[in-house]
Amino acid sequence: MNLSSLQIITLLQIKNCGIKSTFFIANYISENENIDIKTLDDLLNLIKNLKQNKILKRFPDLEINDLQEAENTAKLIIKRSQEENIKIINYYDKEYPEQLRHTVNEKGKEDPPIILYYKGDISITSRPGIAVIGSREPTKEGLIAGEYLSSKFAEKGFNIISGLAIGCDTVGHKGAIKVHGKTTAILANGLDTVYPKQNELLAKKILENGGLLLSENPVGTPINRYNLVARDRLQAALALVTLVIQTGVKGGTMHAANTTLISNKPLYCIWYKDEIVRNNEKVLGNELLVSKGAEYIKSDFNIDDILLISDKKKNN
Repeated sequence: MNLSSLQIITLLQIKNCGIKSTFFIANYISENENIDIKTLDDLLNLIKNLKQNKILKRFPDLEINDLQEAENTAKLIIKRSQEENIKIINYYDKEYPEQLRHTVNEKGKEDPPIILYYKGDISITSRPGIAVIGSREPTKEGLIAGEYLSSKFAEKGFNIISGLAIGCDTVGHKGAIKVHGKTTAILANGLDTVYPKQNELLAKKILENGGLLLSENPVGTPINRYNLVARDRLQAALALVTLVIQTGVKGGTMHAANTTLISNKPLYCIWYKDEIVRNNEKVLGNELLVSKGAEYIKSDFNIDDILLISDKKKNN
């Protein structure tokens, strides 16, 4: 059997029970057909039997009241999600995006989300995806190039994936919407709020256009640096290729870009004809990424080349 979303969220509410411990428990249950978890007592007894495993070494000594409290919190999360029209799927559901099952982090270790919260059309994740990412403070040239390329990729059927941040993320989403294409925004907070607030209208337009808002964080989760970095691995995972519009050498964009490279996926950076633009502090990261294995996109670049690459990746 597979644990339900309620059971998984319940485990995640227990102190010192993170995603790794939850996956261990959930996989053990999934791989043993003779196990049937119907009640909290069943779950508690199983956890106690597994406690000798080193993965659960930080797991607390639980009592039934602890599990009951965790389940009550999980039920509240689900109730609040339903009130906000947020849907929930877990790793073991057939609707779970296949690409995210193979998520790795910046260190190259497997790190898929076990729970996903979403608004909109989850089925668009089956499209070939391109992550369009970059600085929150791009140059004028970056804004123009980012929206133009995003619209062209969207016209070819790509799902434009980004993070709803101001700057490069925004023009990525807008480029897709402009041509009535599909776009996915992966957020680093709960979907009961939109961050940044000034992109609330853009989030609404994404949904109205048949797009998707996606997060691994439950309602009520605020934005923080850790969640932003964690979100970047999902952008790289969901996409077949990643396009960097502009980034500084130490920009947050580097997390998703480095994850793309370590995943052995194609990474592209826009090349700017104007030397002043290329030497801008917010653009110097493009050259650094090319030195690590990325490729430049120049004016003579053929978008169909990426379509061929995505088809090969999808079939492998």
